[in-house]
Amino acid sequence: MKKKKFVFGMGCGCCGTASLALLLNSQPNALVSHEMHPILPWILDEGTMQYKYGQLDHQSHLFDLVGDVGTYYLSYIGFLMKSLNEVEVLAEGYDFKFVIMKRKKEDVVKSFMKKFKRQRNNPLQNHDDPTLKVDEWDNAFPKYNGISLEDAVNQYYDDYYKAASIFVTSHPDNVRMFDIDSLNTETGVKSILDFVGVENQVVMTGVKKNTTAEYE
Repeated sequence: MKKKKFVFGMGCGCCGTASLALLLNSQPNALVSHEMHPILPWILDEGTMQYKYGQLDHQSHLFDLVGDVGTYYLSYIGFLMKSLNEVEVLAEGYDFKFVIMKRKKEDVVKSFMKKFKRQRNNPLQNHDDPTLKVDEWDNAFPKYNGISLEDAVNQYYDDYYKAASIFVTSHPDNVRMFDIDSLNTETGVKSILDFVGVENQVVMTGVKKNTTAEYE
């Protein structure tokens, strides 16, 4: 029996996640979204994850590849892999792939600082600043209080990829990390598509979803 293919893309943010979603969604008979609602909270919420999974599973009989891309999926790799390994119907009929994008730390920090200023928000810290917006994204990031926002972004980056590296090591067949430069070369794009298991690949290089800021 041919397994249903699910892909969950992620990265700390400002690292090519939107571009990854566009690349994957451009493959033949694929349906891969970027930050499909509802936005997941950073702290594991099994109920909301099951709801989102149900939305994807509902489409999986129509498409060869379904998935979603969002920073917060890092918190859900363990839960999804446990489900895949322990639930018989999933183990026999489904294939989960997790693609983690990574960009140089200094570039990510710079992009985030510009992005937060432009959007007038700060999801990395608890605050009561009336000049800043508060929305669902405040729950989608961990919190780093008592330090500057720039230091918070730096710490978030370090923590994110430390945790990501653990999953890459513990689940090498299902979790893989790619440098953002992979999106700019045929070899790099093919390595992502090969890992996901895409057949009849459409190899697109230099894909950039956002125009307001590079690789947000």
